Amino acid sequence: MLKAFKKWKIKRYLRKSLKTRKRSKGFFNFNTAETVGIIFVYDHLVLQAVESLKVFLTAKNIQCKGLAYYSGKKVPSELVDNPYIRYFGKHEVNWYNKSLSAEANLFINQNFDILIDFSTSNIPVMQYLPLLSMAKMKVGRQSYPNNPYDFVLSDGSATPDIFIEELKHYLLTIDMIN
Repeated sequence: MLKAFKKWKIKRYLRKSLKTRKRSKGFFNFNTAETVGIIFVYDHLVLQAVESLKVFLTAKNIQCKGLAYYSGKKVPSELVDNPYIRYFGKHEVNWYNKSLSAEANLFINQNFDILIDFSTSNIPVMQYLPLLSMAKMKVGRQSYPNNPYDFVLSDGSATPDIFIEELKHYLLTIDMIN
């Protein structure tokens, strides 16, 4: 009974939120984008991959911001010391998995040209973020019914490095259609 109520509450919250959120969609590649947002579940290997992507994007004069979710009790020092990555933890998520973090809310309200979702897990809060994001183009790595992505790359089993290579390949070679 509680699970059914929780599911109903989540769907109701999302329906209500999506009615009021109108994003302007667009297609961007790494030659036309000016801002990129990256969301991911914290893991040392994923953080290294995100760092390498940030270096690549910065070399192309693209502003980059990140948002990390960590599931531990203590904030990893790698996140605290990183000036361009904001973070939130499971203690900042309410009972039906909505983020209560000011950092997460600021991030989803930011109007990025491209939002890149590195997450491969089925953590509900990580499904809310790309769904509610105001980004013009959303890129993700997992495909599921009613996913929020405009562009889906690989399946969830690919390593972060393979995902970045695919991302670079497609978003450098695909050109905008006028």
